[in-house]
Amino acid sequence: MVGGYAGKILRINLSNKKFHIEDLDLSLAKSLLGCLGIASKIMLEEVDPAVEPFSPENKLIFLTGVLTGSTAPAACKSIVVSRSPLTNIWGESVFSANTGIELKRAGYDMLIIDGASDKPVYLWIHDDSIEIRDASGFWGMDTYTTCEAIKNDLGEKKAAVVCIGPAGENLVRISSIISDNGRAAGRCGLGAVMGSKNLKAIAALGSKNIEVANPGLLNDLRKEIISITRERLKALSDYGTARGVVAFEEMGNLPIKNWTKGRFQGAEKISGMRMAETILVGKKACFACHIACGRYIRVSEGPYAPLEGYGPEYETIAALGSLCMNDNLESIAKANDLCNRFGLDTISTGATIAFAMECYERGIITKDDTGGIELNWGNLDAIIKVIELIGRREGIGAILGEGSKRAAEKIGEAAERYAMHVKGLEIPMHSPYRFKEMGLQYAVSERGACHLRGLSMLPARGILFPDIGFDRQVDGFSIEGKAHLVKVMQDICRVVDALGLCKFVYLFGGVPLRRLPQLYTAVTGWETSLDDLMRAGERIWILQRIFNVRMGVRRKDDMLPKRFLEEPLNEGAAKGQIVELEPMLNEFYVERGLDDEGRPKMEKVLELGLNFAAKYIA
Repeated sequence: MVGGYAGKILRINLSNKKFHIEDLDLSLAKSLLGCLGIASKIMLEEVDPAVEPFSPENKLIFLTGVLTGSTAPAACKSIVVSRSPLTNIWGESVFSANTGIELKRAGYDMLIIDGASDKPVYLWIHDDSIEIRDASGFWGMDTYTTCEAIKNDLGEKKAAVVCIGPAGENLVRISSIISDNGRAAGRCGLGAVMGSKNLKAIAALGSKNIEVANPGLLNDLRKEIISITRERLKALSDYGTARGVVAFEEMGNLPIKNWTKGRFQGAEKISGMRMAETILVGKKACFACHIACGRYIRVSEGPYAPLEGYGPEYETIAALGSLCMNDNLESIAKANDLCNRFGLDTISTGATIAFAMECYERGIITKDDTGGIELNWGNLDAIIKVIELIGRREGIGAILGEGSKRAAEKIGEAAERYAMHVKGLEIPMHSPYRFKEMGLQYAVSERGACHLRGLSMLPARGILFPDIGFDRQVDGFSIEGKAHLVKVMQDICRVVDALGLCKFVYLFGGVPLRRLPQLYTAVTGWETSLDDLMRAGERIWILQRIFNVRMGVRRKDDMLPKRFLEEPLNEGAAKGQIVELEPMLNEFYVERGLDDEGRPKMEKVLELGLNFAAKYIA
């Protein structure tokens, strides 16, 4: 075996309670950059449009990165893939779950689950032992309680666990998967796919070493990367991902009042700095990470006390804070804790509540619809109550838990303009008014509106990547050259994800991107170049685009909410701006080798060596 890979794929069918093990195809692993590319191929070949997200035939794939579990800095990422019940297209979420590392240590690079159990179960993967165990006693438990209960049930405190909470059990379409280290596979509603399969949790523990080809080179690279990034990311370590709240408000990047306002006086009150001064009691690091951007908080007094646990990240603070006109940090901490325990995506939850608040303000929904809850902007108690209803799929929560797109369709046509989503996935917390490239990126991202499948705003923020052609700061308000920028940044983000690395360290931290192929070679022993890796990232993007085209995606779906196209803000740094999407989209299709309807052209597919995919676009 080459280094980095365990060399096996584990397939489990929950309907017949059988499993089998396959060898990992190393030639595919090389051309498709490991398990993310291979999973893209499997989804394309095994999940056709007739397979609905909640169908037993839908696949749920847990996969590891090429470098996951190695000593490369922040080689901590695992990925969950399925057809999304929220968007009906490619569903994917990346998180720092130790379960992926233990899965690889147990001997498996990828776990593929299909079928559905007739009763609640959980999986126990312990080296060569594979068990499907009864989880009836854990059904209904919140995620944190579940993780501990399963470890107790196994008698293995070192086991790593991922699980769903009541939201996933109730098939809430914005539900997430939560790991025992507090990290969330938040987006695309993949917790509901687990729920549809009656799969409460996955526990893994392995004793095998993750071999690397050149430990000396890997150690040298590790030391260099830590020395480059430690000081550059000091603010991230000190103040977490929410360190940028105040700066984002000033530059026009903070989402406010469902994207209708450009200024928010409460920004400082919900910032990472305020958190550090008040409720922060510790920092949490993911596996092999020297930064420790995770927050651990304690609220000891006030209406949300007692509360202790994992603190909110930037996206959560913006979604449940400024987007809903909430400047109470303790209430956001409480809302975050509830979302994690229920197993809810904090971005989609906050965005859908903000949508409901605007509908309430406009009289589209009333107290009769909400069960007496006054969904006024900034109503802290209402936010908390609605999260509980969404998690239990009760009352107005049963509608909002469908996500803003479906909720708007249920509420009526008048509501649809205020649902801020792309292809059903709620807009994340970075402004396309301020960074036009993000508008294009949201419109064309593989899983719907996504900031992490491109991070194309970074060169406009002065974070440069000379190794891939971005050696000078760009203008975030301009649309010139943005199609090329988005395409290239999408490809490098696919590379970082497929390698199993953290984007904060490798894309925010000033690491020369030419170190990525060196890390790859140090671990696998395979010689490669940055151009080769970027080509593999492009293959992954195209495969996922073909999957989406099979699911019905066309140009009309590569669209932003009309608000961004027609309603400029009247205040703030982005005052007067709209997103001129169409010319960027035309250029992007050319850059990507897509036809006028957004379908990959045959010549592009063959040029990338994806001959097996040609029949899906013929």
